[in-house]
Amino acid sequence: MTTEDVLNTIENLSRQLQSAIGSQNTNEITKLYTENPKFLPRGGDIPQFDPLPENRWSKEYLSAYWEKVFRIPTMGCCKYIQRVNNIEVLGDVAYEIGTYHLAADTGVGEDLEEGAYFILWKKEDDQWKIAVHILNTGSSPKW
Repeated sequence: MTTEDVLNTIENLSRQLQSAIGSQNTNEITKLYTENPKFLPRGGDIPQFDPLPENRWSKEYLSAYWEKVFRIPTMGCCKYIQRVNNIEVLGDVAYEIGTYHLAADTGVGEDLEEGAYFILWKKEDDQWKIAVHILNTGSSPKW
């Protein structure tokens, strides 16, 4: 696979992540991650919900995080937009840096939060998967 092929693959997977979050499909979200993903949402834990679970580095944690986000009162549909600024391929790993915007109809306006993100992609079983995902909010989240 050429570097160009990897870039195209990662861009396509990023679009799949946006679509899965937008459709509130936690099964599709978790399929994009390695078996033991390192997910660090804003603040480094599940905001305003429960204490950190023992399975912190797992797909179960990742799924629980998004399920709770999707259940925020009056949230309705979720809009998640990533804008890729840079993808760098380094053999069997690659990183992606960009900005994100999370919005929904909450009754206090549509914007929930926005900021920068970092994703470390890794080949697992010959497929590119998210190994590390960090969301760094640049706004005061409205939830």
